Amino acid sequence: MTRSGEKPEIRAVFFDIGNVLLRFNAKAFVMHLSRATGRSPLAIAGYFWIERLSDKLERGHLTPAEFFKLFRAKLGYKENWSAFCDAWCDFTLNPETEEIMNAVRLRRKVYLLSNTNELHYDFIRRNYSFPRRVHGALLSYRLGLRKPEPEIYRAALLKARAAAAETVFIDDLKENVAAARRLGINAIRYTSPADLRASLGALGVAV
Repeated sequence: MTRSGEKPEIRAVFFDIGNVLLRFNAKAFVMHLSRATGRSPLAIAGYFWIERLSDKLERGHLTPAEFFKLFRAKLGYKENWSAFCDAWCDFTLNPETEEIMNAVRLRRKVYLLSNTNELHYDFIRRNYSFPRRVHGALLSYRLGLRKPEPEIYRAALLKARAAAAETVFIDDLKENVAAARRLGINAIRYTSPADLRASLGALGVAV
């Protein structure tokens, strides 16, 4: 319970994965596909857009195997499955943000809330420890929902058993942050570890 006029205490913090905890080199993947198909990077990007591949993958409507087969059949992709996975899962850890997450989880519940796909998340679980240290994960491909859809944030609140005002959501994309704020969630747009520390501190979450 809080006194009238006081802000509720933060009980749960939701972290995005891509470009918050991990950096993903999308440009390198497009260049890999370009070399392996003989098509221009612009044509590759256009194929993703027209076929809505990111949306299908992140909603779980397209399996990793189907994703790979599409490039073989439609674009003439010449590399094998292993090379494809290596290029598709080109991540780099952001250690300062991981450190912040680890500090937060000592006092509050911490969850992942990410638009991601099965192949990416399987790789992340095998190669990074932070998925094993959170209290849960709200993943688009499992839920069939994507940020900034309100339903995925509501699912997160239900998972955390917390009211919107008792939570913080951290994401690098403006539209995802805005959608969370419309539901009353304390949302922070990620720009740097230093700014994240300051923003969390302003909400009473010392790290």
